[in-house]
Formats: sequence, structure tokens, C-alpha cells
Amino acid sequence: MRKLSRTALILAGCLGAATLVAFAADTYPRQPGIRITNYAFDYTLADASNELAVKQDVDVTFTAAGVKSIELDLCKFSAAPRPAQMANGFADPCAEPGGGRGSPPATGAGGKGMTVTAVTAGDQSLVWQHENDRLRVTMPRPFAGGDSFSFTVQFHGVPATGILIADNKYGDRGWVSNPWPNKARNFRAVVDHPSMKATHTTSVTAPRKYQAVSNGLLVEQTDLPGDLRRTVWRESVPISTWLMSLAVAPFAVDHFGSYRGVALSSWVFPQEHEPGVKAFAAHTQPVLEFYIDRIGPYAYEKLAQVQANGVGGGMELASSIFYGYGATGAGRQLIAHEMAHQYFGDAVTEADWDDVWLSEGFATYFALLFQEFADGHDAFVDGVRRSKATALNYAIANPKSTIVHNNLADISRVIANNAQIYQGGAQVLQNIRGVVGTQTFWEGIRSYYARYMNGTATTEDFRRAMEVACKSAGDRCPADGRDLTWLFSQLLNRGGALQVQGTWLYDAGARQVQIALEQTQTTGLYRMPIEVRVTTTRTAGDAGRGGGAGGPAQTTRMTQVLQLTRQSQTFSITIPADVELAAVELDPEAWVFGRLSLTKK
Repeated sequence: MRKLSRTALILAGCLGAATLVAFAADTYPRQPGIRITNYAFDYTLADASNELAVKQDVDVTFTAAGVKSIELDLCKFSAAPRPAQMANGFADPCAEPGGGRGSPPATGAGGKGMTVTAVTAGDQSLVWQHENDRLRVTMPRPFAGGDSFSFTVQFHGVPATGILIADNKYGDRGWVSNPWPNKARNFRAVVDHPSMKATHTTSVTAPRKYQAVSNGLLVEQTDLPGDLRRTVWRESVPISTWLMSLAVAPFAVDHFGSYRGVALSSWVFPQEHEPGVKAFAAHTQPVLEFYIDRIGPYAYEKLAQVQANGVGGGMELASSIFYGYGATGAGRQLIAHEMAHQYFGDAVTEADWDDVWLSEGFATYFALLFQEFADGHDAFVDGVRRSKATALNYAIANPKSTIVHNNLADISRVIANNAQIYQGGAQVLQNIRGVVGTQTFWEGIRSYYARYMNGTATTEDFRRAMEVACKSAGDRCPADGRDLTWLFSQLLNRGGALQVQGTWLYDAGARQVQIALEQTQTTGLYRMPIEVRVTTTRTAGDAGRGGGAGGPAQTTRMTQVLQLTRQSQTFSITIPADVELAAVELDPEAWVFGRLSLTKK
């Protein structure tokens, strides 16, 4: 909530700053001493079979000496259908059905997974083992910190999920990757975790009737014998494996210019060409302009809007955003959400899945911010209120669920509490903006993005960026924003939500509005600055009161900040003697992430 008045009513006995709970990272097995710097994927696709033939190069830099082996995630061939759950009860990322957000269920027919045939470094064969969906490659010799090494893996098979190989609803065949959150391992040998970013090249040899699109820039398109075509895309910006894209299908391709050096294009099924390119051409550049002007430079070489079979809504693959059926027809806010992901989730990626709100909450809120820019403040506040209602309904009904996960182990449940992650995460940003002020909020966002662009970040990193912005703002940012530990802890690491029931009455003799607020949640007390707006009017036609004979009534709004710190509190606001009280509103701009009510007593 913004500090709009220096006449805030601050009660003594404020709560001390809560200690932010230090949650551990998710349980993915990290590999100390290595950094994957680049992958090169070479796929051969055919109409006669769903099998992929893959030749893949891996470039690694050693950050410490003593690394004896490198492990990559790669789903192993299974003749029988794999159970959806592993022995520990967690979802198996290598099993059917699945395929990421919005994909249709698969057939569960078995015979899926990859078979490794060779691992080499130049002419040298390397020792390797492929068990439990992990490919372990033994290093041929000791390496020192700072050394680099490259090796090649060859494998083939039919992926169970992570990429949909099927006809679309128009009967056209296609290959559409959807690796979120940890399904890239079904057709790539990778460190399949957001913490490991790398550049990559994707080469596709497929029948000439198809177009292939992937991350980055097109660097080669060569027609080959046998009615084949080789297409090569190069992504020179490091990204996480779940953002690596591949779509091969009959596409109608349109290029609609560029903005600040970023090439803009759409890849739409021919049957939906006209409405698809119309929507993408209309909305892509205005949204991109808004984000570049307010957040910072766009990270990637192009922005391709791609229609993709099997995707529900949108999927924010870096530089190539995938959309489902119908999304091409009228989806400005969806487009704004997915393009916001190019900044938050893609360029600045959560360091582990515990902090997924840094992706989904940000994209949800920044789509609302674009709505504020395009449609006005009232439309924005309406959107915020709807979003908040969704988040609060879930949080109050599930008081043990938190926005920041606590050492998430079953990655399939990363957005099981999606109302908290998406809408709740958006409300956290709205609440932070309310505390530090809009100008400081944007300064903090720009600093956070600039520092972690093309890397990874944590919730703590974002908190520190906001605190630094507040301190740099001087008196423009209130003391509440200089150490935001209390706010982040309450909103992100606690279950439930703030709930306040309030009443007000007007003492005409004393010219005072008396406000009583009570915290009613059962999940512990909150500290929270909350705005109250008092609206007054001067009687029309009363020249002595400044209305002017026959003139309209004059309305004045006075906003003050109440510091909520205890379960029950009362506040008094004095209004001038020459006005009439018209209304009293609590949190009129919907800054606070809580269920608040205020009624006349």
C-alpha cells in the first residue's frame, strides 16, 4: 500500500520484524564442480515413426578439480508402460500420460524412452552407464578448475512425454515440445533443472513439407535429398532446459517487423492463419514496448508467437512462445502474460522450483500492469480485486499451503496450489508496491532484472533488490520498506491470509471518524500498513463554504495509513469543520493481500 500521506496514524508497540524462514532448496541432486555451457541437439524426424534419432554435444566447464563423472537426466527405454508414480509416491517425469501444462493424456502403450548407443569425445569412446533415468559419463582424465571438456551422446527412442508427436485437430502431423517443469529429459540428455542454464543449438532434419522453429535465430535451412530439409536454430543466450523449444509442423509463417532489433513473427496453423496473425501482429509490439520501457532490454534475439498442438493457454518457451487453439483469436492479456515470462521465468529464472512464484506470480501481475497502461487504473484495480479474491479463497481454505514451497520434492506439484502461485504471487507484488510506492517499486524491478538477467534468482534476491531501491529513494520510501523481511515472511512463507473485520462511526460533535479493526485469522497476527480513505463534500450553493451559489458540490478525498499491529485496534481521523462526511473506505486501492471489510456501525 502506497504511503500517500505523512499523517499516518502509527500506534506504539509495533510488532518486531519477523524472521524470514530459511527454506532449503528443492531436492534435485546438484552436481558440484561443473557448469554446462552449451548443448547441441541434432534431431532426425520422420513420418513413418514417432522415434527420434538424436546426436547431442555437451560442453562443460569445471568449476573445481576432482570431478570424476557427469550425470545427465535422460529417460531410459521401458518396454512396458511405466506407472505414473514412482516407488516414493512422486510423479514420474518419464511416464505417460503427461507432457507439461495443458497436454492431452497419452496412450500409455509402453515401449517409450531412450536407448543410448554411444558416448564419445572425438574419436575416444567414454565409459558410461544409463540407469534410473540418469546417464553417468565417466571423465577420461582428471580436470582442473577452469578446464573445459566436450563429449557427444547418441541415442534414439520414442519419448513418453515432454514432446507431443501427433496430428493436430486439422489432421496435420507435428512435433511440439512441452518440457515444463522437468520433462526435457524425455528427449534431451541434460541437467534438467532451472539452476543450470546453457546456450544451445537445435538442428532438425525432417520432411520438407514441415517448418521447424526453436529458440534463438535461424542460422541454416538447407534442402536435402529424399525430400528432406535441415533447419538449424541457435540460441546464444543461456536458458534453462524447460525453456528449450521445438515445434515442427505445417505452419503459415508471417514476419511483422522488428522492435529495437527484436524480430517479430507468428507461426500459425494454415487453417487459422488470418485470425492468428491478426492477433499476434496487433498485440506483440505494444506489449513488448511496454516491458522494454519499464523493465529493461528484451533478452533474446527474436520473439516468435507459435500455435502449438497440445498446449493449453500459453507456454513461455524462451523467444518462442507456444499457444493453444483459440489463443490466437483474442488473447491480449494471455499474450501479455506469456511475454512477461520472457523477463520473469525466462531471462530471470527461479533458482529452484520452491520459488516458482518469481515466474508465475510476476507474469500474472505484469499482465495486470499492462492492462493498467492500456485500459486505465480502474480496469487495473478491478483486475487486482478479481485476482485477489481467487488467491484468498484458496489461501484461507488451505491454511497450511504457502506461496514459497518448503523444499519441494515432487516437482509435478510445483503449481498444485496454482491460485496461490499465480494470483497470490501477483498480490504479493501489489502489496510490495503499496508499501514502497509505485516509483520505488519500478526502480526495484529494474534493478532486480538488470542484476539477474540471463541468470537465476531467489526470493531473497528479489527482497534485497526492493530494499536497496527503498533505501536509495530516501524519504520517498517509508521506513516500512527498508527492511521487508516482515512482509515477505508474512505473505510468502506463512499459510492462510490476513483477515480484518472493521467498523466505523462518525462523532459529529468531535468531527472524528472512529475506526475499529480486528484481525480474525487463526494463523497468527500480521503487521500491515493499511490505507483508509475518507471522502467529504462541501454543500453545493453555500457561498460561505466555497461552493458558490448554485455551484456543484466539491468532493475531497483524504487518505491516511493505519499501522495494523495487534489483534484489536482503534483509530481516529479528524475531518475539517466545513465539510460533510460522505464515505469511509478501507484499502480502496486493493494494495493489501488480505480479506478486509469495513462497515458503518
